[in-house]
Amino acid sequence: MKHMSGYVRCITMLILMAVMFSGGSVHAASEMARSAPDRLIGKIMRVASESQQSINSRPFSVGDSLKKAEKSWGKPEDLSTVAANYWSHHVRFLYDGSTSRKTITAIDDFSPQLQTIHLVEVKNLLGEPDRAKEQEGMYYVTYTDNENYKIIFVFESAWNNPNPILNMYTVEPADESSK
Repeated sequence: MKHMSGYVRCITMLILMAVMFSGGSVHAASEMARSAPDRLIGKIMRVASESQQSINSRPFSVGDSLKKAEKSWGKPEDLSTVAANYWSHHVRFLYDGSTSRKTITAIDDFSPQLQTIHLVEVKNLLGEPDRAKEQEGMYYVTYTDNENYKIIFVFESAWNNPNPILNMYTVEPADESSK
């Protein structure tokens, strides 16, 4: 028995030393402790903040030309006068068709992985939203940094389920009135 406790103590010390000398492992361990939905929400917010992109719209941002996306990804799988759908990329670019470059004004991301996120997880991680509204069978929750971007999370209706599933989110520039 004494031999076994020494073995356990030795293993414990080796693990502690590995964590101490691995640099960012403490951060990585704390990141691993977060749930997958929390990590995904954090990634959504980080990408929007750093580059006004959605996770799946990379390398294209709000303000880029739709022509740039077409050059790289090809013609949209579905195109209207205001939206270009790239279903295979899980992205919709909303654009200003009155400009020759077709400037991207917002990006919708509807990746299937978003359906792992629930409203309570978003609110627990990000706090109370700047705005929330139920409209046309969907529940819209908006967060903004008031300078660069606004993210609108679009959930299933909250009428029947107080903790609905995320369907998609939109990255837009912050409102001019909030600057």
